[in-house]
Amino acid sequence: MWRSVSFNMVAAIALLFSACDNMEYSPNQKFDKDTPSNLNAANIERLLDTPPDDTLRFILSGDTQRGYSETADFVEKVNRMPEIDFVLLAGDISDFGLLQEMEWMAEIYAQLEMPYIAVVGNHDLAANGDEVFKRVFGDLNFSFVYDGYKFVCLNTNSREANFNGTIPDLTWLNAQMQPQPGISGYFAVSHVSPFSIDFDKKLEIPFVYALQQSGNCLASLHAHDHSSGQYSPYGNGIPFIVANAILNREFTLIEVINGELEATEIQY
Repeated sequence: MWRSVSFNMVAAIALLFSACDNMEYSPNQKFDKDTPSNLNAANIERLLDTPPDDTLRFILSGDTQRGYSETADFVEKVNRMPEIDFVLLAGDISDFGLLQEMEWMAEIYAQLEMPYIAVVGNHDLAANGDEVFKRVFGDLNFSFVYDGYKFVCLNTNSREANFNGTIPDLTWLNAQMQPQPGISGYFAVSHVSPFSIDFDKKLEIPFVYALQQSGNCLASLHAHDHSSGQYSPYGNGIPFIVANAILNREFTLIEVINGELEATEIQY
């Protein structure tokens, strides 16, 4: 009798521990054994291995949140488009900042035939989203150069910092936007635009001034509004382009030909 009970108990404990690798202990879990890491760095490296041509052509999208089927259809649509260099995800990859959400979206975006690069959105910062995003995608502020164009990607989710004057990081942004040899144009990429109610109003004009430091900021790229638009609210010649939500089945194609930028909204 004792041997039978002991064996059954040991077997149950062994089964429990063998299943642990497949268990998610909490919805606020920060990683598990299958969590991807540093996806932005890997995709940037992949992009830099791609020979550029005379046209820069990329996709701006945002706000996937819980739109898994819409995102899968987006990937299928973009894969059918010719000569797309890469895809920019302008924030809100998740809805609640949860690991499982970001893992699911990463699985879908892994089907893209071109690199994709993500910036952080306000929903991505919910719960433990800050740490999850950093593990899955990387730093909240980063930059890269491709085909002579510099992309300055940053966290502009001021409301999540209680408008305390630290977000966006203007010291970092000003340094990134300084003119550099070999850079023919600059793009700023973030989730919340400076004219949004969710952007720190004290930092709005300093943010716009920072963009002007390069002398050739081709555009400031955003999402967040769940609607698309192209704006020039500051009279400085810098267009502010806002992509619609993937949930609304629309994204923006951006092309730069001979230094001239053209943005086109595409529904699918």
